[in-house]
Amino acid sequence: MHSDGLELFWGKARPVPDEGATDDPLMHPLIAHMLDVAAVAILLPGSGNCGLDRRQLGLLVALHDIGKLMPAFQAKVAKCWPEAVLGPFRAEHVQCPHDAAGLALLDLMVDGVLAPLFGSGPDGKRWRPSLKLQLLRAVAGHHGQPVPAIDRGILEQGTIARAQTLVAMLFDVFRPPPILRPGPDTLRRLEWMLAGITVHADWIGSRQEWFPYVNPNTVSEPAEYFWNHALPRAQAAIFRAGLGPMALAPFAGTVRLFDHIREPSPVQALLEAAALPSGPVLVVIEDMTGSGKTEAALVLAQRLMAQGRGSGLFVALPTMATANAMYDRLAMAYRRLFQPSARPSLALAHGRARLDERFVAALAPDDGPDALSAVRTMDETAEAYCAAWLGSEARRALMAQVGVGTIDQALMAVLPVRFATVRQAGLAGKVLIVDECHAFDPYMRREMVALLHFHAAMGGSAILLSATLTHRVRQELTDAFRKGLGVADPMRLSGMAYPLVTLVGKSGVEERPCAPRPGLARSIAVRRLADADSAMGVVTAAAGAAVAWIRNTVDEVIATARSLRAQGVEALVFHARFAMVDRLMIERDVLARFGKDGGEVGRSAVLVASQVIEQSLDLDFDVLCTDLAPMDQLIQRAGRLRRHRRTARPVDREELLVISPEPVADPDPRWIQRVLPGTASVYRDPALLWRTARVLFRHGRIESPAGLRTLIEESGDASAPDAVPEGLMAGSMDATGKALAAGAAADRNVLSFDAGYATDAALWEREARTPTRLEDLPCVTVRLAVMQDQKVLPWAAKADRSLARESERHRAWALSEVSVARYRLAGCPPPVGLEVAVTAARAGWSRWEREAEDQVLLLVLRETEAGWRGAGRTETGHEIVIGYDQIYGLEIFRDQ
Repeated sequence: MHSDGLELFWGKARPVPDEGATDDPLMHPLIAHMLDVAAVAILLPGSGNCGLDRRQLGLLVALHDIGKLMPAFQAKVAKCWPEAVLGPFRAEHVQCPHDAAGLALLDLMVDGVLAPLFGSGPDGKRWRPSLKLQLLRAVAGHHGQPVPAIDRGILEQGTIARAQTLVAMLFDVFRPPPILRPGPDTLRRLEWMLAGITVHADWIGSRQEWFPYVNPNTVSEPAEYFWNHALPRAQAAIFRAGLGPMALAPFAGTVRLFDHIREPSPVQALLEAAALPSGPVLVVIEDMTGSGKTEAALVLAQRLMAQGRGSGLFVALPTMATANAMYDRLAMAYRRLFQPSARPSLALAHGRARLDERFVAALAPDDGPDALSAVRTMDETAEAYCAAWLGSEARRALMAQVGVGTIDQALMAVLPVRFATVRQAGLAGKVLIVDECHAFDPYMRREMVALLHFHAAMGGSAILLSATLTHRVRQELTDAFRKGLGVADPMRLSGMAYPLVTLVGKSGVEERPCAPRPGLARSIAVRRLADADSAMGVVTAAAGAAVAWIRNTVDEVIATARSLRAQGVEALVFHARFAMVDRLMIERDVLARFGKDGGEVGRSAVLVASQVIEQSLDLDFDVLCTDLAPMDQLIQRAGRLRRHRRTARPVDREELLVISPEPVADPDPRWIQRVLPGTASVYRDPALLWRTARVLFRHGRIESPAGLRTLIEESGDASAPDAVPEGLMAGSMDATGKALAAGAAADRNVLSFDAGYATDAALWEREARTPTRLEDLPCVTVRLAVMQDQKVLPWAAKADRSLARESERHRAWALSEVSVARYRLAGCPPPVGLEVAVTAARAGWSRWEREAEDQVLLLVLRETEAGWRGAGRTETGHEIVIGYDQIYGLEIFRDQ
């Protein structure tokens, strides 16, 4: 077919020549790039599940960059201007993003040269132009978000003619059968999946190392280029990216999957054998801490994978610390989900993943001579393996066969942020496991509802884990999943047993009571302590035991630890206000001391911590004291008390100590503030805390499993006549109003599956602009720095000189970050005389970090007699002193 010189138009023009090479092409022809990306899309594992024939998929994805035919785009690189076609170079053109121009071209041709791609449905109905546009806008929006419509008047006739010729060439390459018009639900699913596949394929197909630039004459025969160049390179690139298809292991049961399990627990045995609904399935597991819920979820995930209902899994956890701990647990077992010959990737997906040495050590090169040796090393050590390309970004890490990360990474799949569709595509073929799913506020719970809707609609299965889920929340999540399956009418849940497994499918819902794990039934006494001074006496008297004291604010953690140390108690501190380099070290130390395998010598210590230890970290204490908190969190905290069997303990009483005011019948408005002022600022509903205290101390015990459901439902029920005392009414109503506002904010932010991949369906923003969590108090990122050799260097480089190297500087700054509420610290003026050094340090940051001076602060610390100190100012302009050390973390003092 005559090309009209289209092979002279460039698609990529940022060559990186091989060392010593002098004749590398300056550009990669547009036709070649379009076919490269189409080849990747066709070969991507899971792309066949979108409902399109591979020939149809290839043609559609190839169209993604057709807007690069615009002279305005071709003029971006003068050396690559196709002069033989467009005449002498002209720098001035009507500017238009090539993705928007591409959509305009496709819309213009939809009833012309593109018409043969769309056939009538089984019912004889034809495609309406608006329905065709749903598919075309999915491929046009390949930069991570949908593109707006533009005035077709800017399209020159020459460009339109060349676009028609190019489409005819693509038809000749792919020869697709017509796409039969699907039903509305199927079309929406196809639109979202196609958007994700296109971005995914474009990322891989744009990498020059995997798709070397070729000369224009190489694409003079597009079909020959596609079969002999694009497809072989696409297959190699997919494997180098760590995304090659992996052979799954047959289901062999719990004992074969985990070396440490000799006999399955009841919930594990139930999920080994329970009949599962056909199609995508949601399973909600409610069971006690320590019952083996996580292993049960992985057993069920393997069953689903072995049945062809998933090609991998993603485990979502509430915090980075819990994600890091889960990564360690999976690193040894995940390979057994696949055949021995497979090399599946295990990726850690959160904002600080590449700061964790365990994950960085598992990143094997994605290309080059070191790749094979790295795979062999991973195999020999039986540790995790992940391609570097996947591990370089959290959003890419969701593509790995097995992913572990914070729930935020999954929730961004349903927010209008760039590349949300990549996250959707990464999750669609996987079993999604969400741990601690009770730990969501109203904002996050609405996001979770949207995520389950999307995941079910895209054909994915999900497993939710909780020790303390209310009936109302379980109903809400179940309804969302069934809605994603196309079931309009909700099915009422009635099961109140505990433990309980709820199986949800398109055909219906089954609630299966489960026996508790033998030896796990517990009766934990609850004792009220009137105030922190009373707790101090109990904790100091428990010397020689493994003691945890959970405070609800970081400031109270630090103050409590200082008081204990003043009394001669060597208190350890763990909270979220440490520089990341120190927090990772503390996390490892805490797990080593108080984890399942902790030795008796290291266990004899007091840990004062914030909420960071209440979820998913496998910690075991002899004595546990806690501030009053909502019932579900107290139960979680109680799960850290005498968690594992030990031959001997220095304290023989199993008792949870709770600091709380007495839950009198007529509390005044300051009922909680007088005893726990910090708690009142964290948990805004005083009536919820009052109900929790009333129910908890009335029962006097946490009986598990028999009494857990009662504790949860009674404390959470705000509809009872005496649920909100008069004195707490105003505070409770204020908290309820804020919860409703948070839910409404989430409804405005989350994507609507039914609205489709369109610009007017949501306010598309950058990830930093649309949050996964709604913060009452906005925070700033503070980068701690010290002076060394007349330079401002990251705090992390102080202890590790290797991090002072220029090549490690970006990682070192990230390891030196602390998050602080903006109202407490809003600015860090450079010390007098160090202005030039501070400017030089910031010059090495990314452009966004340099320009976001009100969001990313640089705090220079100087060593004084009192410790490391720096200067700052509050949001209201007051000058303050900031202290930092590796024992207590970051503290803020008023300037004396």
